[in-house]
Parts: sequence; C-alpha cells; structure tokens
Amino acid sequence: MKSWLFALVGALAFAPFAQAQDAPVFDRPDAETDQLVERCLQTEGVTMLEGTDVICYNAAIFPEQFLKLNSLPEASRIIITSPGGNVATARGMSTILDNRAEPAVIAGQCMSACAMVILPGLDEVHIHHTAHIAVHGITMMDYRTWWGWLKDDAPPTPIALMSAQLGYDFGYVMHRSGADHMRDHLEGQNVDIAYIDQVSARMETAALDYDCRVDPKDYWGMLDAGHVRDFLGDRITRMEAFAQNWGDPNNKVYKEITEPIAPQTYIFKNDLEDADC
Repeated sequence: MKSWLFALVGALAFAPFAQAQDAPVFDRPDAETDQLVERCLQTEGVTMLEGTDVICYNAAIFPEQFLKLNSLPEASRIIITSPGGNVATARGMSTILDNRAEPAVIAGQCMSACAMVILPGLDEVHIHHTAHIAVHGITMMDYRTWWGWLKDDAPPTPIALMSAQLGYDFGYVMHRSGADHMRDHLEGQNVDIAYIDQVSARMETAALDYDCRVDPKDYWGMLDAGHVRDFLGDRITRMEAFAQNWGDPNNKVYKEITEPIAPQTYIFKNDLEDADC
C-alpha cells in the first residue's frame, strides 16, 4: 500500500509557499466564547446552556433533534457541533436555522451533512478554533465512474445502465439523491455548486492516486479557511485558526482513527480495514 507519508511530505513541502502567497488572517479566540464552546462540547443533545441565552446543538442531524431545536426560545447565538446525518434531513434543519436567523458558532466536529448542508446554509457564522470541518463521500461522482469504482474501472453493463435509468439500482439511487440534494440546497442558499464540486473532485483525485479503494461514500475531505472564505464570503463574521489539513496540530481527534491519503483527504481506519487491500 502506498504510504500516506508521501502525501504529507508533499503537502508540507508546498505549504510554506502557499501560505507565503496568501496567508489566511485569523481572528483571536475570545474567552467568553471559549467557555461556552467548552460547555457545549461536554453537553450532549440540544438544549439551552444553563444560565445563558445560548443554544447548544451537540447532536446528530435527525428529526427528533432539529425539531427540539425548533421548540427552543429565541437565543443570542447557537453553537453547532455535529457528526452529521442524512442530507435530506439536514435540509429540514437548515430551513429551521434560516427561520430562527440566529448567529452560529461552528465548533468541534462539523462533519458530513453539517459541513455539506448546515454550514453553507448559515448567514452569520463564527468558525471556532476547535472546528474540524469535513465533507463525507465523493458526492458528485458520475454514474459510470461510480459503477466501476470497485470493479477495476469496468464500464457499466447494459443491464446495469437500464437498472440505473429505471431507478432500480438502490445504491446509485442513494448516491444520486445526495448529489441532487446538494445542487438544490446550494442553489437555494445562493452558494456556488463548486463549494461541493471542488472538494468532491479533490477527493476523487486523491483516491485515484492511492493504491486501495473504498466505497465512494467512505472518503472524507477537509475544508480549509480559504475554501470557506471563497464560497461563504461575508457570511463568515469571525474565523479562528481551525484544522486546515490532516497534519495540522489542531487536528487532534481524528489522527488516531483515520488514514490520510492526501493532505486534506482521509479514510477511517475501520473502512480501510474492511476494504481488505
């Protein structure tokens, strides 16, 4: 198996030049927000932090959780940390957040649907220094590539094509549904589709350069400050120095349980083990 070290060495060699050209300017952390975030990261569920007017959303994105969010009183801000959830369900939560219109703090893990749907749907965002923001899966992969991904890049058979066209290939239906939801959601939020296209393409390139393939949904792509700024612009009201790539010292939680295949692309070790490469 190709060692992940080569990818990281390459990234480190390039990083000083990239930073020198366009170094991001980060806001300094503030003690009040740090204390609130620390409390939220230790509080599971969806609730008002005791003694404050701040909502803590520390949960996956499923109907029970976001409906509870909808029932909470008006808040001065909402802290969001989430491992993600179903993309279609996350669009429902995004609508609730639009209606509430409260400033949001992205802290801790913002994974999968949190990064793909919730973050680009917010209007006033503070990215906290604890944030780890990562997209789940090569979402925008076309059908022919998706079908042959674990079949030595073989073209789809006529039967496979017919099944996909008629909606009988359940795996592809799920894959296509994710892509369609992303297009519709980002258009509705006035965010360029390249927000997800670029990350999807980056993950696919990294995966093709690696000598072990897993299911397209099992790749993860980190978002950095430049990407978030480019696509969300002045919706970002504050941005602290959060994890920019797998080797970043701020990336503390995921190093032990993931394998990097490029500076910003990784696979969870259990998924890599299941691939039996």
